[in-house]
Amino acid sequence: MKLQIFTTQQTDKWYEVLECFDSTDIYFFPEYHRAYELNGDGVAYAFVAQDGEHIWFYPFFVRPIKQVGSRVIDEPWYDIETVYGYSGPLSTTKDQGFLTKVQAAFSHWCQDNQIIAEFIRFHPLLENYQYVDQSCQIVPNRETVVISLKESEQDLWTNYPSVHRNMINKAIKKGLVCAESSTPESLEAFQQLYGKTMKLLGAIPYYYFCEPYFNYLWSNLAQAVKLFTVKYEGQIVSAGLFLQHGDCIHYHLAGSDVNYRSFAPNNLLLHTVAMWGQKNGFRWLHLGGGRTTDPKDDLFRFKASLSKVYLPFYIGRRIHSAAIYEKLCGIWMSQQNLIEQPKYFLLYRLT
Repeated sequence: MKLQIFTTQQTDKWYEVLECFDSTDIYFFPEYHRAYELNGDGVAYAFVAQDGEHIWFYPFFVRPIKQVGSRVIDEPWYDIETVYGYSGPLSTTKDQGFLTKVQAAFSHWCQDNQIIAEFIRFHPLLENYQYVDQSCQIVPNRETVVISLKESEQDLWTNYPSVHRNMINKAIKKGLVCAESSTPESLEAFQQLYGKTMKLLGAIPYYYFCEPYFNYLWSNLAQAVKLFTVKYEGQIVSAGLFLQHGDCIHYHLAGSDVNYRSFAPNNLLLHTVAMWGQKNGFRWLHLGGGRTTDPKDDLFRFKASLSKVYLPFYIGRRIHSAAIYEKLCGIWMSQQNLIEQPKYFLLYRLT
């Protein structure tokens, strides 16, 4: 078996491997991973295994474990997490013999590099949880919402739940206008709206994302990143950043002015993107899930009011060094005065 490791600087080799697969997505691109390196998510790698005609490709971040609670960790230990969004492995085959052989080789690589555990976000549309073996625990996490763009514009409108149609009509009657925008001023306005939205929601610092992250996405994935804005009397009151590749558009990040939320700008935003996607040959508008796993989550309920087509989102958990993993979890538990270990993966990363 031939094994290779690529970094985000080796874009040509990274893309050469991606071309071997019938279905990929922007979440697997080296530039997308580079944006998150700039955001401080760790060092991105792509692990490639080839055995004859079969190929397995897996991009991820390696993150140092510098601290558990209040205790500084001096040992060079690391863990793995896939990029924000939906990625995981790709494979040219589902052959279990090949996948088991690959997983064993990958686990050996992890152990050689002091990587103790691994957290995977699988891709709902690609169903790539099929490309791991039994050494990986696959867990249903939440439902994600998708709008089908495969039919006519009239079918799109008819298939909407009535509440969504009513809100779109309300936005139009209020005088809201939505369109794609690619100006630096629009991107700056989006970042400001997004930041205010995160602050209003009480989001943890990670979800604000740094300015180099936005600038890098905008500059290096310009063909795949689309910004749509909703204006009222010339003022941007809602905006969304969307990712496109293949036959799918992903609802990535969004922000809105709370003072105009009753005007239903987000309903108009997503309807406009759906019509744009339909006209440009896309098959799916993937809205994603809620902020939490709770079916009553406000964001999920909003998305579910737009479509009743759901796709399950799975996560994967794998421990490569059980002794060190338990040791780190034990350090965290002792600081919390806990005896029974909570059912939370990568427990030692909790603050």
